[in-house]
Amino acid sequence: MTVSVWLLTAALALTGPDGTQATANAAPPAKSRTRATRGSDVDKPSAAVARSGDSSADPATIDDCIVTLIDVVDVAAQEAGLLTELDVHEGSEIKEGAAIAQINDSKVQMAKKVAEAEHQVALAEAENDIAVRYSQKASEVAKQDYRVHLEANQKVPGSTPATELEKLKLQWQKAELEIEKAQLEQKIAALTAESKEASVEAADDDIHRRKVLAPLDGIVAEVFKHAGEWVNPGDRVVQMLRMNRLRVEGSLNIKKLSPAEVVGRPVKVIAMTTGGKQEVFEGKVEFVDVRVLEGDVCRIKAEVTNREVDGAWTLLPGTTVKMIIESGAPRLTDRSRR
Repeated sequence: MTVSVWLLTAALALTGPDGTQATANAAPPAKSRTRATRGSDVDKPSAAVARSGDSSADPATIDDCIVTLIDVVDVAAQEAGLLTELDVHEGSEIKEGAAIAQINDSKVQMAKKVAEAEHQVALAEAENDIAVRYSQKASEVAKQDYRVHLEANQKVPGSTPATELEKLKLQWQKAELEIEKAQLEQKIAALTAESKEASVEAADDDIHRRKVLAPLDGIVAEVFKHAGEWVNPGDRVVQMLRMNRLRVEGSLNIKKLSPAEVVGRPVKVIAMTTGGKQEVFEGKVEFVDVRVLEGDVCRIKAEVTNREVDGAWTLLPGTTVKMIIESGAPRLTDRSRR
């Protein structure tokens, strides 16, 4: 009986729960499945490998840069007066030197006419050499008269009294001095003409200062004054924005790229415009801040050339762009700037 129980127990140990025979080869398939699972994990790209394709892993590429304006200019009046004309409105695109507004200049225009007339008179006096030529002729006559009487007195002593000879000599010397006086007066007239010319130039400057002109190429963002209003020196008339050149600002990781490697280098700025279109702009690194911020980064600024398509600027201030620094390219000077 005891032997029968032992044999039954051994048979149950070698039989599976479903009645099939359990063998020593049942365990290895589990191990092979474990290897297959591990093998599938290796085939998947790791997080580090995935990040290596991201632009943030490239030290020469800076994401999340902001486009800002370089020049925002409040164009002011230089002289007090009534605005008689205003030739622009918000959104007007104007070139440097173009007229924006006009301050009443009727009074200074009259002052210019007076100055021009005085200048013409002074020029005529400076060019007039009649007094000089007359004095020269008078000197020649006085000299000749003196010599005639002197020679006659030598031939016939006493024919001309000594006192008379002295008077004739004095007349000759006076005529010589009259030449110098006439020449001096002509020189003074020339200097007067120069001063009158300066008065004309001053009047021109007064007229020019009453013109409000564009100091740069740009667009009018805001209009503060209108025709018919009074302005004082320093009053803002319009605000202008430069759009043909913009600044791109970002953060440079100094552990990945030294500031010395990027200053003056060319850059490419990639922006996504309306409709998902990608646009590329070229420029140059102009500034890297020496102050290192938290996270071992410092501010970097580049200036890029904008372009206009169908009357609208492509790159706009406030947008977020990507900046690629061409650190291996030669540094750009002002002359070689793209």
